[in-house]
Amino acid sequence: MALKPEILEAIEALPIEAYLDREGIEYRVTHGSSGEQLNLKECPACGTAKWKVFLNRDTGLGNCFSGSCEARFNKFSFIRFSSGLGGKRLDDHILQVGREIGWRPARKSLAVVANDPKTLVLPASVPLPVNGRNLAYLTKRGITKEATEYFHLRYCHDAFWDAGDYLIDFSKRVIIPVFDLDGNMVSFQGRDITGTAEKKYRFPNGFSSTGEHLYNGHNVVRASRACVGEGVFDVIATKIALDAEPELRDVVPVGTFGKHIAFGQISKFRQLMKRGLKQVTIMWDGEPQALIDAVNAGLELRKIGLAVRVAQLPLGKDPNEVSEGEIIRAFYTAINLTQQSAVSLLLRFQKLLVTANLQ
Repeated sequence: MALKPEILEAIEALPIEAYLDREGIEYRVTHGSSGEQLNLKECPACGTAKWKVFLNRDTGLGNCFSGSCEARFNKFSFIRFSSGLGGKRLDDHILQVGREIGWRPARKSLAVVANDPKTLVLPASVPLPVNGRNLAYLTKRGITKEATEYFHLRYCHDAFWDAGDYLIDFSKRVIIPVFDLDGNMVSFQGRDITGTAEKKYRFPNGFSSTGEHLYNGHNVVRASRACVGEGVFDVIATKIALDAEPELRDVVPVGTFGKHIAFGQISKFRQLMKRGLKQVTIMWDGEPQALIDAVNAGLELRKIGLAVRVAQLPLGKDPNEVSEGEIIRAFYTAINLTQQSAVSLLLRFQKLLVTANLQ
């Protein structure tokens, strides 16, 4: 069956690496005869978890080299296998992911009808902390009761969310509301706390996608400095660390929901500049490719007039995996991004990337 034109457009615009990051699929960057490849730990077709899947980083084409599988993938078939969806549910999933990276259809599409964000209702859940006690899962991750309240985290023990023609199970998940710059709730995430769920994160299909927004951006009110992280828990860890340093309490952490800045998020930064934002420090994880992506993202933000700094965490670590002291150190030692320093940083991080791939 031929794919709908809007699905083809969304698939073509979607970097396969962004999809892997969004879905929490474990991979590493390698180099092959046809260019850079993404080596996946587990095959979505056969389930073999022996690093047998290789996808071209640019095209998304690839194979599983397990003798019992030998599946061939393009971006569409990979998403179909990985998501386990089909038909309209698969189409909706692809369109939602496409919107998260800033893609917009070239024509009007009737496949997805935009919903009024004001009608968004959270699955049945309780605000945290409960009677002064935090969720054990959050405490183990070093998330304080104060941070839990600040980010309006909730807990869903046993509830489904009505997506219209089907239900989405949000049971045993931390509910993470996402707000636009004016403080209106426009989406949410449900983070599994059991470690056994097929998907670490779940989203309310059909509503504004998280990738269109800046997590915690609504708290950048008259702030001149922001620290840009990737995921929700990176932003929370950064907030806790910055609050522990009196001189950095004016720095507001925001999240991009991935190691890239979508077109829609650029417009959000423009709006924040009108409110007083002048400088951003990008603090994605310390993996070489993430540092390269941070430099490239920083260059885009410089184009709109922001002063940009790039922070470097310990190799392979992100903010929610290091101590408060390491986050503070990385912030203070971040390098001002200029055209000249960008060239130097890219060369340095490319060398780190090659060294890491040889090990």
